[in-house]
Amino acid sequence: MTMQEQNVHDQAEQNQAVREQGPLDNHLVASSLTFGNGKAELDPQTGSIVGFFNTDSPKREYLIDADIPWHSPDFYWGTGMVVTSQGSGSWITPSVGEVRNNVQKLHFDMAHVGLELDVTRSGGTHMQERYVWRNVSGSALTISQLSLEAPFNNYYPSAQKALDECVNAHVFAGGSWAWCYAEPMDGSMPSLGLIVRKGALHSYSLQTQNESVFSNVRGHIVLNVTDNAISPDSFGGQPRLELLPGESYELENEVGWYDSRDEFELDVHTPAHFSTLSSPLGKSIDVDTSLSITVDNSHLFVVHNEHGYSLTADEPGTYYIHLTDGDYSACTEVLFYSPLSQTIAKRAHYILDHQVASYRPGSLAAAIVSVDTRTKLQVIDPFWNDWTDGSERICMPVLLQKALNHGFLEDGDKLRAQQECDDWRTFAEKNLLDLTGASRRGSSQPASSFGKRLYDMPWIAQFYCEHFRASGDAHDLDMASMILNRLTELGGQHFLSIEFAETCECAASLLRACGRDAEAENILDHVLSSANFFLNLGRNLPPHEVAYEQSVVAPLMSLLIGAYRITGEKQYLNGIESRLPWLLSFSGFQPDCRLHGVAIRHWDGHWFGIYRSFGDTFPHYWSALTAEVLLRLPKEIADDHTSKLAAEILRANMANYSADGGATCAYIFPSSVDGRAMNRADPLANDQDEHLNIWMRMIEEENLDIR
Repeated sequence: MTMQEQNVHDQAEQNQAVREQGPLDNHLVASSLTFGNGKAELDPQTGSIVGFFNTDSPKREYLIDADIPWHSPDFYWGTGMVVTSQGSGSWITPSVGEVRNNVQKLHFDMAHVGLELDVTRSGGTHMQERYVWRNVSGSALTISQLSLEAPFNNYYPSAQKALDECVNAHVFAGGSWAWCYAEPMDGSMPSLGLIVRKGALHSYSLQTQNESVFSNVRGHIVLNVTDNAISPDSFGGQPRLELLPGESYELENEVGWYDSRDEFELDVHTPAHFSTLSSPLGKSIDVDTSLSITVDNSHLFVVHNEHGYSLTADEPGTYYIHLTDGDYSACTEVLFYSPLSQTIAKRAHYILDHQVASYRPGSLAAAIVSVDTRTKLQVIDPFWNDWTDGSERICMPVLLQKALNHGFLEDGDKLRAQQECDDWRTFAEKNLLDLTGASRRGSSQPASSFGKRLYDMPWIAQFYCEHFRASGDAHDLDMASMILNRLTELGGQHFLSIEFAETCECAASLLRACGRDAEAENILDHVLSSANFFLNLGRNLPPHEVAYEQSVVAPLMSLLIGAYRITGEKQYLNGIESRLPWLLSFSGFQPDCRLHGVAIRHWDGHWFGIYRSFGDTFPHYWSALTAEVLLRLPKEIADDHTSKLAAEILRANMANYSADGGATCAYIFPSSVDGRAMNRADPLANDQDEHLNIWMRMIEEENLDIR
């Protein structure tokens, strides 16, 4: 038994022991609270909520199953933790509790931290929750940490099980304007929504997301009234709560079932509407609101108008804005970015200056690698696969060649950029590819690793397509064709390689233009064969590097879109339409520039960053795959909403680039993860540039006019 398996086994035994202790000697006899068309199931010992269930979707588990080994009573809904000026502690088991007439009352004696807590929950159309923390210390009390567990079942056990049973949890902790929305992963309804009606949530955290569970588990979501003790500067600043003797702090939540995001947003009573959350410099963001807006950054300018406010900035970056009205206080972020062509030009210049491994011998000197943006030292680890000189780093030579082809580079960079692309082609052929066109993850990896990772091959083929556009050299098309054919021989038709369908379409178009029609048809046949295979699988998609994720669904959608473009057959159109909700369920709709439209991902900081941090990575560049799918949708499905959402996603990812051309591969968004302060950018510039490549591809191939 491995250490990880032993940990899981031990935790399962501990959880079972707790459950077998039996109920408290009080009136916790009712097993649930009913509300709407569902119920909250209660733990008989602690009174905590262990599950939400709806009769219209009986298999759906909105909270983590109590039998999951890495879940325990410490993380049940409504349990929590507090840090005060008198001490710290958690609440799980009440000293007094009762459930009568669809109303639950719990009392927690927390005198050791100077508090007592009363929790009241009542059923009905919605479930009302009220938490009241009262200062019983006899002296003034400062609260620097106050957190509630909300263990939404955001988990990828397998594609089938995730689609059937799990949820994507979208969290907006904007102070008084705060909510959560747990949407079924297949995009069906109902969704479970939580809305703060009194009090505030100023951030959220994650617990138990680490090397014990790895990438398939998002961990336990924690809603913070404040995370000041751990991460005081996150989310625009975490408050310290001051209570005089006898004073209380109240948090009231409303939990209900919703049949659409629109229905939920109406219930939220949204206090402000933004024309966009991300805008290029030189343009404005208009905010329709009756609240007052204040900012604390001299580079962001606020002008009052008849509908609210107009925001502009003179430097790129994200900016917190505060919306207030008396005791009501909300906070969110907006983004102003340098226009696309400038961002690409600066990024290319930075790559050429800092990320070309020119000090290495021979052809290895043309590799483009990660760099620590704090020191400008290059970061290479031949056997940490996400720090090699291949794999996702292929996005950088693709970026250089695409930028050259689009005319985005400064005159002083054009010659050296093209020389670097020419040299990188030699580097790839000598170090990343074997004679059959199979690839390996890095130049130092053993020969036995060629062809083991199929993800990389469409990216290298994409480079050759772009290089051909510049060189006209038939060798480039030969290589692109060989790589895509070899990918199929290695099982690529049964694997959802990112950008496979798009690269096949691009290569086929270039081959046709050169009169190589038979080769073009052969490559498009790979797309059809793969689309048919996955169409027949339905929900039972195979696991990839993660058991199920947005970047599995997006390539699936791209295959079906490609097949429909090739054949016009309705089976593919129906497949696109039925699976689009799977993809969109990953994308949030929070009014925050890092979240709106951005797909949930929560592991990339660990694999790609210097800090090796798990946790929600917002925005992550693979969210641009959703934009790509939306912009390629058949006209029968595409509409204004899909076009606008695609634009928001592309623009949101501009937050990952700095004014000097540097970048971050992972912005870990929660205020803290497993007790470590986050809400920060990892300093490693690594693999994030594929977002810019996708944007340029959409300009080139889909006539996109969004800059």
